[in-house]
Amino acid sequence: MKRATLERSRRTEPVWMRRAQEGGTIPSVWETLSEPWRVCVDLAWEAYRADSLPIGAVVADAEGCVLAGARNRIHEGSGTADAVFGHKLAHAELNALLSLDHDANDPHSCVLYSTTEPCPLCAGAIGMTDVSELRYASREPWAGSAAMFETVPYLRRKNVRVLVPEYGRLETVLVALQVERFLRLEPEILEPFLRIYGEVMPEATRAGKKVYRLGLLRAMSKDSAPTPAVVQALDEEIYSVT
Repeated sequence: MKRATLERSRRTEPVWMRRAQEGGTIPSVWETLSEPWRVCVDLAWEAYRADSLPIGAVVADAEGCVLAGARNRIHEGSGTADAVFGHKLAHAELNALLSLDHDANDPHSCVLYSTTEPCPLCAGAIGMTDVSELRYASREPWAGSAAMFETVPYLRRKNVRVLVPEYGRLETVLVALQVERFLRLEPEILEPFLRIYGEVMPEATRAGKKVYRLGLLRAMSKDSAPTPAVVQALDEEIYSVT
């Protein structure tokens, strides 16, 4: 392809695509993620594109082999046969636990991964399913309830091992994604939600507001952007506002 033609072609490409081709800071983060985390983030982006909350979860064995996966479906009118959808209970963690083949897999030997700290509903479901370990990639200061495994006697007896977020930049990306989605939803709780998020994670909250104003994620969703490109674009916006 001639240089002039190549330049014209590149000018018609979406900005996010040019950035992904040019490289950036996030590929090193994405490449360090284990398979369960990559599947979780893929599911979160899939949920965003389906107009649900951008949360994904998987159940894996002790070696990290993914056994089941699901996403948030509360704003959808259809879903798989084993999924809850179109209901306030259609949370990613709950759907992941429901999709696990409990006859073929012992929950006691399984780990539940989630992009977001589980809410009270999902914390209870994790305890009742007897999963041995919970790992979440981002804190949720509004409804996150990982502390229930220490404060609620019933859940404390389950001895669920809880691992807090281990990838700081991934957490910031996921929180920015969550904030942008809430801004689009404009729920009644938006103001207090944003206030507490801004207090706990100011960088990610500012980035979420910025990409909302720019319409970046809506454009990437329309263009069917792959998950690594979405993570890269969010990471760059986060660092551009700090």
